[in-house]
Amino acid sequence: MTGITEITNGLTGAWRIVKREESARDCFDLSADGALRSFTGLALSVPILFFTATALWQIAQSELDVSFEVSFGAFIAVEIASTLIYWALFLAAMLRVARALNLGPNYTAYLITYNWGMLLTSAAFALPLIPYSLGVLPAGGAMVLSLPALALLGWYRWQIARTVLGAGAGTAAAILIFDLVLSLTIDQLLGALFLTGGGIS
Repeated sequence: MTGITEITNGLTGAWRIVKREESARDCFDLSADGALRSFTGLALSVPILFFTATALWQIAQSELDVSFEVSFGAFIAVEIASTLIYWALFLAAMLRVARALNLGPNYTAYLITYNWGMLLTSAAFALPLIPYSLGVLPAGGAMVLSLPALALLGWYRWQIARTVLGAGAGTAAAILIFDLVLSLTIDQLLGALFLTGGGIS
């Protein structure tokens, strides 16, 4: 069972990776058991994703020009499901990529840092939406303040591809592009299947 100390260490390690500190590695349990416990990072991200999706649904309904009413339940389900499906497919694909590049021994550490990084970046993206949800910040301001979180996400995943997986610069860039394309494709596909015609056009 993952304790508070390991959760704190996972977040601390993820932040140290962002800052390119070599001590980041010391924060993670890189054993097989540590890999299993790192999925706690994903599990703890789910309620954050729920909050983020709720705020985005509110923005879509009240602030943006939408052609159809969007069911709250369907929107939340699609947002969370797309994230989980993307996560599973990406890490499965990266296992094959790591083996193809003879970087297989580094994959466990990559998975662990990726999982804990999801918690860090999910929280970073959600933070600007808190004042919006409280009525303190307009939707436009919240979305602008969320942009650095997107930059943080890209930077973090670039860093773990380079320093944890051990990929070269060109390969790390290709991984980052694949990451983005896969995420957008799954999000668009699920949206088209379950929200179009009764959701966002």
